[in-house]
Amino acid sequence: MRYTVTKRIGPISVMHAIYGLPDHHPCRNMHGHNLYVELAIGADQLVHPGFVVDFNDLEAVEDYLKSWSRLDSLAALFPSGRDATVERLAEHVADWYREQIQPETSGLLLSVTVHETDSCSATFTVPIAPEANR
Repeated sequence: MRYTVTKRIGPISVMHAIYGLPDHHPCRNMHGHNLYVELAIGADQLVHPGFVVDFNDLEAVEDYLKSWSRLDSLAALFPSGRDATVERLAEHVADWYREQIQPETSGLLLSVTVHETDSCSATFTVPIAPEANR
């Protein structure tokens, strides 16, 4: 991609526990974070008036992410019982974006980074088919 833009959304106040950890691990207990989610969107060509994506077209993403604050736990996002780690959250956001937002907007989602703290984050890089340039 010749052009890349980023959109950072947050803070998003959430609760979760990672039950797959040993009993003595502090993250096994219910605890909270103020997450920031960063989307990287790319394009080889700009659309009028010179955008990769119109940031106003991403309001639905912000609304969706902010809705997480109303959940008792991020576990609600994973009914299969998988733990809501930042790695899985990044992949979840990417999947949601590609289903809900990508078809209606310009640019291609390249990656999603979920910042759990100022110093800890996880990035999910979206696989892109070579013919998927817009």
